[in-house]
Amino acid sequence: MPIFHEKYHLAARLIHWIMAAGFAFMWGCGYIMTTLVEDDSPLEEFLFDLHISVGVTLLALLVLRIAVRLVITPPALPASIRGMERTAAHLGHAALYALPALVIAAGWAETNFGGHAVQWFGVDMPRVFPETGEDLQDLSEDMHMWLAYTMLAAAVGHVAAAFKHRWVDGHDVIRRMAIGGGS
Repeated sequence: MPIFHEKYHLAARLIHWIMAAGFAFMWGCGYIMTTLVEDDSPLEEFLFDLHISVGVTLLALLVLRIAVRLVITPPALPASIRGMERTAAHLGHAALYALPALVIAAGWAETNFGGHAVQWFGVDMPRVFPETGEDLQDLSEDMHMWLAYTMLAAAVGHVAAAFKHRWVDGHDVIRRMAIGGGS
């Protein structure tokens, strides 16, 4: 039986903010390791390993976040959010569940297609995709990058919408996801 609250459940809020920090790190790390660091350098290898390990962690958090979402019903949107704005809010939230899964899957594929094992801080993860060579590795690399940028755009839109609701519309949806302030 779902549980209803005015705020998101503490577990959902914690996972939300940990994942937000994790993806902010991932976008920065991905940009730095692919554009600012010398190819095949020890720093690049370290950043790739760290990027992959954090990605595996984010995948586990995403699965946990979906489980929490299925068990604990989130608070309803304010009644003043109607029509296309309500639809956009639901589609935006759905995108913020689907895009991380797609970004991580494309990154995992890129790693496996290139003949490498995905590792979580040195621990081998299951090989999900076969080693295929450069063509599929290059395609999955491009997909990983463009999906990550798409997810970044969705996240920026999500933050902008939250601020718009707070300061333009006067309903504080941000409070629903805040960590402090009780329950």
